[in-house]
Amino acid sequence: MHLAYFDETGIDGYSSVVMFGALIVPTGKFGAASVMHHNALRQILPTGDLDDFQEFHASALYHGKKPFEGIDEPKRFLAILTLLAAVRAENMPFIYAAIDRREFAATHPPPFGASKPLHAAFHACLLGVEEWATENHSRPHTPPDTKVLDWQDTYLCILDDCENNNLKNEYRRTYRTLRSKHPFAGIPSHRLWHAHDDMFFADSTDSLGLQISDLCNYFVRLHLEGIAEKNGVLQLDGMAEKNAFYELISPQVICAKPSPEWQKYGHLFRKHDDIPHRRE
Repeated sequence: MHLAYFDETGIDGYSSVVMFGALIVPTGKFGAASVMHHNALRQILPTGDLDDFQEFHASALYHGKKPFEGIDEPKRFLAILTLLAAVRAENMPFIYAAIDRREFAATHPPPFGASKPLHAAFHACLLGVEEWATENHSRPHTPPDTKVLDWQDTYLCILDDCENNNLKNEYRRTYRTLRSKHPFAGIPSHRLWHAHDDMFFADSTDSLGLQISDLCNYFVRLHLEGIAEKNGVLQLDGMAEKNAFYELISPQVICAKPSPEWQKYGHLFRKHDDIPHRRE
């Protein structure tokens, strides 16, 4: 079973996009991610007590805010590179849906029946993960509009836990709108064929998958908003690059384009391949 770690970003009210991203840890890849997480942790705490560490949070680690105050930037950046290198080295897809705030506010009625852009992004991201799962075992001679099922591509959706029960219930409603409890009862709204029968909320302090997903989300959002990564140039594979963190994972980044929603509401979404890569 694949693990799909969902995380949101851009909900501070200042970002021009609201985004949900899902890091897919394919079957058999969790161990390698765990090793890289440990290696990144040792960049921060070379001799410290690992049990005292809480979590890697993208913004705090990147900007050197609590609990990373006083840790040199090169050490913090090396920890980020180590975590994101796991995404690339282990071929972990990162699937996202980013809603443009202004476009969403100007659309009536709102897409997917969502009252907020965050819920619309979650809806699209879920369907993007399902499309990835289906394409993962696509057959070359499958008739159009035919769903091919392969239970080896079942995935478990894991979200960051929070104290806002209303928000969690909204996520559950969205999930149940797309994933019936009884998928073989002929319910036409059922679309998440490869999804586990329920989604789960996990504490990010105990979940390396959620922490890495948070990092992916952060740097993909910066790219989508045209915000250059600070402090210039890092070296990757012998080549100087700006926006090195995004560039490292860019081959793994997939924009969710679920059909038929994309045909009607595609103008609401930001796409990473519409934004030029920035290189020195």
